[in-house]
Amino acid sequence: MAPPKGRARFQEDLKAAAEKDIANVSGMNKGDAENEFVFIFGHPLLPTPSGIEIRIQPQDIGGYPNENSFLAYTNSDVPANIGRELEESMYKTTGMKVEGMLSDLIRRLRATLEGNEAEAKTDSVISDADASDFDEDEPYDSNEDVPFTYDDDPFDLGVHYVENSTAQAKGIISPYILERARRDLHSVLRGGFRAGKINGFEFTTDHSIVSTSVRVSKLGLSEETREAWKLASSDYIVLLIQYEGCYSSFEDIIQRATGLSGIKFRLRKCSRRKPSLQQALAAFSPDSSRKSSSLKIPTAQPDDPVPKNLELSHFWIGESIDNLMNGEFIPMMKLRHRLGGSWDSAKERYSKFLKSAASAMSNSEDGVVLTEEEKEVPSNGAQIPTFLTADHLVSGGEISFPLVATQFVMHYLVRCSNYCMICHQKVEGNFESLKPYVCGDPLCLFQYMSLGLGPSIDHEIINQPYVVDLLISFCYASVCGSRFGKASLREFPRGLNLQVPKIRTKIEPDSPLSPRSIAIMGGVLIEPICVDIDWDASTATIVGDYNEHDLREGRWIILSTNLVTLSEDSNSEAQSVLHHARIEWKYNSLLQFRVVSRHTMPMTEVDDEALISSGSECNIRGQLVLCDQDLDELDNEEKAFSMEILLCTLPSVMDMRSHLMSNPFAQLAKWDRMTPAAMGLLRWIVASNRSYIVQVDERPDANENSLESKLGRQHERISGVDGWMQFRFAQGSPEKEALFNEALELVNKPQRSLVAWHGSPLENWHSIIRQGLNYTVTANGRSFGDGVYFSRDFDYSLGYTGGGILRNWSNAHVWPQSALKVGAAISLNELVNLPENFQNSASFFVVQHCHWIQCRYLFIKPRHQEEEVSGGTRPTSDAVSRKAKKDKGHESEVAEFIQDLKWVTTGPSRSALYIPEIAIPSAQYGRKTSTASLNKAAREHHLDSSDDDEDDIRFIFNPKADDNQASKPYHVGDLPPTPTQQEPQTDFRPGTLDFSSLPQLAPPSYATEIAQRTLGKEIKKLQQTQSTTPLHELGWYIYFERMNNMFQWIVELHSFDPSLPLAQDMKAAGVTSIILEIRFLRHFPISPPFIRVVRPRFLPFMNGGGGHVTVGGAMCMELLTNTGWSPANSIENVLFQVRMAISSTDPQPARLEKAYKNSTQQYGVTEAVQAYTRAANAHGWEVPMDLHEATTQMPDVSD
Repeated sequence: MAPPKGRARFQEDLKAAAEKDIANVSGMNKGDAENEFVFIFGHPLLPTPSGIEIRIQPQDIGGYPNENSFLAYTNSDVPANIGRELEESMYKTTGMKVEGMLSDLIRRLRATLEGNEAEAKTDSVISDADASDFDEDEPYDSNEDVPFTYDDDPFDLGVHYVENSTAQAKGIISPYILERARRDLHSVLRGGFRAGKINGFEFTTDHSIVSTSVRVSKLGLSEETREAWKLASSDYIVLLIQYEGCYSSFEDIIQRATGLSGIKFRLRKCSRRKPSLQQALAAFSPDSSRKSSSLKIPTAQPDDPVPKNLELSHFWIGESIDNLMNGEFIPMMKLRHRLGGSWDSAKERYSKFLKSAASAMSNSEDGVVLTEEEKEVPSNGAQIPTFLTADHLVSGGEISFPLVATQFVMHYLVRCSNYCMICHQKVEGNFESLKPYVCGDPLCLFQYMSLGLGPSIDHEIINQPYVVDLLISFCYASVCGSRFGKASLREFPRGLNLQVPKIRTKIEPDSPLSPRSIAIMGGVLIEPICVDIDWDASTATIVGDYNEHDLREGRWIILSTNLVTLSEDSNSEAQSVLHHARIEWKYNSLLQFRVVSRHTMPMTEVDDEALISSGSECNIRGQLVLCDQDLDELDNEEKAFSMEILLCTLPSVMDMRSHLMSNPFAQLAKWDRMTPAAMGLLRWIVASNRSYIVQVDERPDANENSLESKLGRQHERISGVDGWMQFRFAQGSPEKEALFNEALELVNKPQRSLVAWHGSPLENWHSIIRQGLNYTVTANGRSFGDGVYFSRDFDYSLGYTGGGILRNWSNAHVWPQSALKVGAAISLNELVNLPENFQNSASFFVVQHCHWIQCRYLFIKPRHQEEEVSGGTRPTSDAVSRKAKKDKGHESEVAEFIQDLKWVTTGPSRSALYIPEIAIPSAQYGRKTSTASLNKAAREHHLDSSDDDEDDIRFIFNPKADDNQASKPYHVGDLPPTPTQQEPQTDFRPGTLDFSSLPQLAPPSYATEIAQRTLGKEIKKLQQTQSTTPLHELGWYIYFERMNNMFQWIVELHSFDPSLPLAQDMKAAGVTSIILEIRFLRHFPISPPFIRVVRPRFLPFMNGGGGHVTVGGAMCMELLTNTGWSPANSIENVLFQVRMAISSTDPQPARLEKAYKNSTQQYGVTEAVQAYTRAANAHGWEVPMDLHEATTQMPDVSD
């Protein structure tokens, strides 16, 4: 990301330019690439009457405007001279602001078309707006960009200009650079991530690229979080790092000016551990856009193959993190390296520096004293996977820049809901936000919404139309409630420049400052203009002096007329009709308009023909008001009223979806039925939703071929709540979910969680899905103390929805265009099963700890279902349950969540609930995965490219670069002798093992050079460790002199803690060690080693055994599968981990099978491989594809 000030200044200038009338320019809009914008250039001499689309891409947004230039190009066929002028813009627009650049470019294009080549070839004229940018005497304003020359920068953040030293001549890369790159990438592997080179390590190029990655399943994200963030567990999160020229070390980057580091980042998701060269280059190209993430196709099902062009793709959170990494990561890293502290404190310091330049950074070499808040104490760090909490930057020793960047970006990703997506400052009180959002700064909200940095509204409407319908319905009910004096809407859109109609609910008539107004039914028109309307011609004639009014082409207006009805009551007040329109052209008093939407005031369901036939055949007298009132300037009641009017102008969600699906290039923002203000409000409604909501089942009137049947997830449906439509509903950051799971660990009961209902009036749900279930606002009193109130009785909670009895529901809060016609909403929530610790648990639950609550389902009652429910047309619970099981396709019945019998929650009229186990994540903890799920998991886990892996391992480990090593492979015969005998401290005696009963294998035919060299180095290190460490402390022993095949090792584990049941069994059986066999596979160190127990035999887990030893003797450890293995793992560490696993008493300790009799009976290799494969599949771990080869390509040569 560009520095915030430069980027913010560009966006403000772009917004200002878009609002101005520039000759020959129309249709200015956001482009596909980051910071790109497009416009239509029109001219009579162009070959295409409709004009040409020109795309503008700033080249240095951080240095805008002084150091920036603009790339201008078009995809249209244009005359050669026009193409030349566009190409030369790169050199002619340096230092210009947006408006000045546009004026200069249009001037040159006009001159070229009109034959005035002399004018076209003159130097670009700097406009008045741009002249100040070159005034060196202009005083510095701390609110402007950081100046590009700042000699007193105490932290050397690199904002001064220096010559770029990263570009290197074409030729051979320095061996020093290559060796440093190898060490840095090796550190990434040791840190638990994947690493690889992509470009620029064979010979010098313009750019070098490396990649680091981690599989999504290892990030510790819940299923709801992954789905909300559009991530599959089998995806990889890939960080691409591009260096200008050759690879740069951490020290190089620290010494270089920040703005000239020559480093760019891209965070993407990928179906493989690293992308291809072409995909990586495309990610960094100027045309890199969000096209892949905004394809207008329904979301693919989990089993659908991933198209090749989507192997590397955007995910919407990644774009925000790209901005952070490219704009602020390197200065933050420099601050941490110099001053210490946490990443959050470094971010705070850098933000202060940008705001006040030198004054906020007076402490330079002396450092600063960190407060407790600034020290590196990650929020809930224990809940984040350990490898993500490591901090290589402060670990000491040589620092690997790729590892520092990877640790930061992955840790930030899993905690991103705690930060603003624009300014990236920490957002307090964002605990209930499952999706990241923005802080309270209106500028951040403007950038997030208006510049398209939030989720794609078009994509949401296509893939989840009923969820969007639900969100709009909740907002409509909330603004209606706020308009009638209830504090339903807790936050309003700010800073979005929403221009609303000049219509109010009331006005003070006696005030001398009150504007001229006319009262209509349901509101007051402010400063209305009397007009005569001709509907057939779509024209309006101003009555009176037309020069008094600022009515220009392109302005949005409201035409107000009266609706004539056939009511018998002649004294009844005429209902008003509001016609939302845009002025197409104006000539004196005559206006031509285009109506985009009509509705009544107050809103009722009236036939559209009746809305325009009120009055005479063609002409009708009406009132015109402008839509030029900034929503931010109104009080909350008037804001709610104006938002209600905007929502009434929206087409139905199904109409929006039909429009988007009708044309692959259709965009909702360009649809002529959408007013700009209504579109802005719709963006805010959808993008500000911080909960996870996804449709579960279809409406009762849906058929098998309907949209709902394709988008629904019937297998997750809860039966027993007939007549209510269901949505999966989750709230809370990953941090809150982790705290919830931690609280479940405190429960020592068969059922660790309870379920309960929470009902609330319809107008409250807009705020609930954004701020969570909490008790900051009291609506119905707190007779039983502070906390969130829940009931196990559905009917009791229904009473708090404001609906209660169906016939009393009102139309007032129902969005007229809704397909759902939501009348009431109620949620089903999972609670920690500790009611004895609740604030109250007598008649109902009052839970005072918000992290003991997790929303799971949202039930809504469509109003049109009342007759269907009373008539009994809804399928019964049992029928729905059977249908769910059939739809799921399981071979056996769907598993049911078993409730705690002491606290059973019931459905309507106290009917029994059938809750599928899949609905309650905690219920699946520790259970074995079904066969169908295993097959699905196996399909999801794609094998990595072995060729790519081997190429990277060859580079990182570089076997030919070892000191004192010849180019020939390392031979076993080169090993030093076994260490001298040590004084025994336990009953283990080295050198007493009888090898005649053990498998002794011949070297495999697949022994590769890289594997031999890697094993040679491992053997050398292990021999050194074994010879210098007391054996009883080491715990393992290897017979190096008996090692005739370096791909097969025999290892003894010994000297276990005497208090362990395993040690006691070994002593009783006369066994002094556990004998392991280690076999190394073809692709080692890419593939993990296969480790099994040879003897003694262990008690199987199903019979009460443990120690992570399978029934066949293989070790059951994720570390020893492709999923958990890293090529950076040392065998010494592997032996330590295996010994710790065997010694573990969780969930139960290891025991020997028939300790006093058959403990010396050996495991066979075949049963070990079979058991290993079963265990890996059960956990969803990936089995090495070369495992079978290791059991067949090394024949046993023992006597």
